[in-house]
This record gives sequence, structure tokens and C-alpha cells, in this order.
Amino acid sequence: MGVSGDRDGRPASSRSPGHLGRRRYRRRDLLRTAASAAIGALTVSGVPRQALAADEPSIEFNDRLPRAGSLGVNEAFKAMSFGDASGAGWTRWTVQWFNVQPEPGELNLFYFRDDNGDSILERQLASGLKVAAMVLGTPEWAAETPDLKPGTSVPRGLYEPVFIDEEINEDNTWGYFMYLLASEFAGMMDVFEIWNEVEIPATGSNALYNTWAGTAAEYYQLVKVASEAAKRANPDAKIMTSPYSYFTDKDAGGGDRLQWFDEFASVVKAKGADAFDYFALNLYRNPHDLWDRYHGGVPVAAEKADRVGFRARLDAMGAGGKPIWLTEINAMPYDDPLPGWNPSDRNDGFRITMAEQADYVLQAHALAFAAGYEKVFFQALQDDPYPAPDELWGLVRYSDHPEYDQDASRARPAYHAYRIVARFLADANRAELHVRKRNDPSGLSKFASRFEWAQHLAVFHKRTVRASVVWNGTGQEASVSLKASGTSAIVIDNAGSEMALEPGPDGRFTVVLPAASRHFDLFGGDPPGYFYIGGRTFVVVEQGVPPSAPVDAQGFVKQEGQ
Repeated sequence: MGVSGDRDGRPASSRSPGHLGRRRYRRRDLLRTAASAAIGALTVSGVPRQALAADEPSIEFNDRLPRAGSLGVNEAFKAMSFGDASGAGWTRWTVQWFNVQPEPGELNLFYFRDDNGDSILERQLASGLKVAAMVLGTPEWAAETPDLKPGTSVPRGLYEPVFIDEEINEDNTWGYFMYLLASEFAGMMDVFEIWNEVEIPATGSNALYNTWAGTAAEYYQLVKVASEAAKRANPDAKIMTSPYSYFTDKDAGGGDRLQWFDEFASVVKAKGADAFDYFALNLYRNPHDLWDRYHGGVPVAAEKADRVGFRARLDAMGAGGKPIWLTEINAMPYDDPLPGWNPSDRNDGFRITMAEQADYVLQAHALAFAAGYEKVFFQALQDDPYPAPDELWGLVRYSDHPEYDQDASRARPAYHAYRIVARFLADANRAELHVRKRNDPSGLSKFASRFEWAQHLAVFHKRTVRASVVWNGTGQEASVSLKASGTSAIVIDNAGSEMALEPGPDGRFTVVLPAASRHFDLFGGDPPGYFYIGGRTFVVVEQGVPPSAPVDAQGFVKQEGQ
């Protein structure tokens, strides 16, 4: 569907054709800055850039947002000042078994400390961040099959009893490690993701990310043993499946089936879903994919696998009701001139601009939370060291100097957009998606499942605050008319700049949305008129909205699953 893919940027189908802190809102008469605006209406596209930037966003390191329990950012410990100010309630820590237990016996606890000997885990927890541990990497001493790609072997003794006479069995090397890990860090790391993207094979374009040499059945046993061991050590422990890279697996199944997942689902159906508590997905680049992978794409989707979402897939294998987490999302930019990084060389048709990435952050989280994901993690908080070998992963630029950690210029526009998500979208009491559709006489929805979604309105209620995220998915400018439901309102752009907003005499806000332009052209490309990232995105925030107030947007229809 459109451009979707894994870390290497491959599209979904090569066969497809064609709170932000305590800030004072400046009550300004928007009409004075938008000459093209009608009386009482907001015309975003006619507002000069400097007008929208009149109240520039700031990063208030000492005035943090409340932690959002449904929002995560990976590797927050690498830029903790920005992690503290982000509003994220969770972060992810990669626990490499081969480094934490390099030899049989006790754990290497220095793995969890910095160069000064201070506990990095304790620092994160003291800041209010909860930690999900992604555990992977069989040490060579524990490998059932030696001399494979490091870390990928099935652990030795995986089918041995986990406990003998109520004592942990060291012959089950994996169970013994998980028991020690869960016991040592109970209350500090209670959620364990078991391996990462185990469906990626050791050959092919994604081979760099191969982590598992075993079968789907052996992976189920890995999860089952981890669950038994960790929960005996810590009754509060929760087990998550390996974050799943959908498009790699779909390609392996020719578009009609999910080769690895279907095998895993068969094992779960036969042996039981009690082995895990959460199911995880990694999805990149196309916000629409987040909705479709949860609920399923349109029934006419060209590739059969796309038609079924993971909510239904989990139900079918006996894991109905288990929460689904997004453990990695991102759409990487190219246009940031950094050491060892030439923007013109990186504009390869897959990457986007930093301004578009800010739009992506708003659109992706809006669709993800409206779809029903329990938690959403952005990959990652900070770039890898420069010169970056691959992509610019971070919401903020890399720094290896702690004394410069609070340099606000390190933040990309996407970081400010992320803080908007934390304040207004995450942990909502009520979330709804409404769309205004366009006709599709040529049947292009077959190749881009959400082609018909012309304009998007995702609405989030937090008690008496309503945030309406609006963006355009077409190549022509469009307007959205929203009924005012509160006592006051502001509008926020994709970089966090704010302005006061007043309804017109008819009691409505009219927001003119710029056209979308991010179209994928490689490998046959997106169908004509489809844009996988929408145009410039705005958030209308109203105070004093009754919790039960209906959404009134002219021409929009609420989405329920399909």
C-alpha cells in the first residue's frame, strides 16, 4: 500500500502500479495575519510562515510534560534531557544476552551502568520512564548450533525443563538467563520483548537485520520458556513477541500469505497463547499502514495478505484481546546537512524532508492511537554517531558531549511534533478517526488501500480538552469546517508554533489544508493522486469541551475498523 517497508526502504509491493510545558498562548487576532481569511475563519495556507512562528516552540528541560503511558521513544538514555522533556512514558533498552552473560553463570551488571559506574536504568526510572527490554542474542557458549551468525542460534537446552523440583534448571540456558534477568531487575524492567524481527531471513536484502536462525516453532518455545522463567522470578513480568516486520514476511509469501507469521500462528493455535502477553509490530514510512495493519486494508486490496489486520489475526489464533504495541515507527529525513551526510546523495526517493517528518509524527500517532494500539514507540530519540552509516533515526541530532545535551538546536521539527503528541493525543479518554472520502472510479484503492481518504480528522479527548488533528491526502488544497465545541481554542502547526483561534459567526472553524506532495515513484510507484504522507498538518485544541460532545465536521464520516 503506497510506500511502506522495512528499514531498507523497500516499498510494500514492488508490483503495484503507478504538554508542551507551561506556555502562555498569545491571544492574537488571526484575521490580522491572514488577509485571505473570511470573517471568523482560519486560512492556514494563506498565513505567512512568520505569522505561524510568532509563538516559537521551546524546549523546557526543567518544566516537563506529564509522562504519557501510551507513548514511548527508544533509547532515551542516549539523550536524557530530551527524553525527560519529550513527554514519553516509556523507552526501550536492548539487552544483548551475549554481553550480559558472556560466560555461564552470573550476569555482567556493568552492562547497565555508564562510564562513571552509575546505573542508567535507575536514571531512567527516576525520571519517570518505564523500560521495556528487548532481549536477544544467544552467546556462543549457549548456542545449540555453533558458528552461525553471532547471536542467532537456538539456545542449547531450550526444550529441557525450565524448573526441576522448583529450582531453575541451568541446562536450559535461555530459561536460566531469563530467570536471572527478571529477578535482578524486577520493578525496573518488567516487560520483555523476546528477540527482534525473527522473521527476517539470513539471506536477501534485509539479511543485515537477521537475528534468529531457528524455526517458528522453536521461536514459540523461546517465548514460552521466557514466560515461565521470568514470571516465576517476577510475577509482574510481561512477555512480548518479537517485533514483527510485516512487509518482509509478506514479500516472502508472495503477497498472499505471511510465510513466517502463519507458521507461528499455527503453533500458537495448537499450543496456546498464554506464552505471551503483548504482540509487537515494527512499521515504517506510511501512516496509513498503521491503521491497515491493525484493522486490515480494503477488501479489494491487490495483495491478499493486506486485507486482514492483526486484530483479526490474533483473534483467529486464540490470542484475542491481547494488546498490540507498535515498537518502532519512523519516516527518516534526508535534508539535514550533517558531518558525513550529504543531503543530495541521500535524496533517494525513500527518505523525506524534516518538515514532512514532523507531519508524519502527527499523522502516524493520530492514526495509530485512533486504530487501537495500546502503545506506540518512536525509533529513536537520537541519531547514531556521525558519519551516520544508514539513516537519521533521531528526533534529535547526535551529540557525544554531555555538557551540550541541552542544546535546543539539536531538536528536529519532528521532536516538537512529538511533544504535541505527548500532550494532546497520547492517553486520550476517547479517540476517533473521521475521513472525508473522494470517488475512486479507476479502482486505485486496490493499490493504495486508503486512496479514498481525501482529508483526515483524528479527534482526541482528554477530559475537557479536545485535540483535532487535520491533514489533506490529495494533491489539491482543501478546507475543513469544524463546529466549535469549547470555550477557547488554539491552532498548532507541525513544528509546535501556536496561535489563538476564534470561530466565525456560524460557530465554526474553517481550516484550509495545503495539498499533499509526498508521492512514491520507485518500483512502479504509488497510483496517480495518492500521497503516502499527507500535507502540512495542524492541531486544533479546544478547552472546555463536554466529554460527550459529538464531532461535527462537514462531509466527514467516522471510521469503524474498515
